[in-house]
Amino acid sequence: MKLDFKNIVDEYNGILYKIARSYTTEEADFKDLYQEMLIQLWQSFERFKGEAKVSTWIYRVSLNTALTFQKKQKKQFSTNPIDNVSYKIVEMSGVGEEVIFQKEKKIELLYKCVNLLKKDDRAIILLHLEEKKYDEIAEIIGITVSHVGVKLMRIKKQLFQLLKEQGYGRI
Repeated sequence: MKLDFKNIVDEYNGILYKIARSYTTEEADFKDLYQEMLIQLWQSFERFKGEAKVSTWIYRVSLNTALTFQKKQKKQFSTNPIDNVSYKIVEMSGVGEEVIFQKEKKIELLYKCVNLLKKDDRAIILLHLEEKKYDEIAEIIGITVSHVGVKLMRIKKQLFQLLKEQGYGRI
């Protein structure tokens, strides 16, 4: 099976976007991390043998790159809060501006709260939001399937609490 790198990146662009958004707070950092993930994927492309799903490989490389990027950033300077970052919904034709504004605010708040989670928990909830099955999450993260279930239950509870504290009900 001959894989075309460009087609893979096009197909899984959403994964890269979500991971980069969840592990950065500044637009410049987002762009840097996104580019670094592409570089790491390109460099490891020849070694990908197809033994795992393409999405699993993408997640592993991207999450590892994001974690490494974040460690480097913390060594350079402290991170700024996410308050000034704006998340845009790509396309919502036929929907009123107020509805779009409310959805953007909710997405912004969700990313803000996800960003407050521990690094490993962020990875797990992102995979869950991507509707990955527990066995896929376990394979990507490197934990047991039952541990995924336990962690997800705790993460959801924590995320719900963070959303309440950050004013989700007022949006």
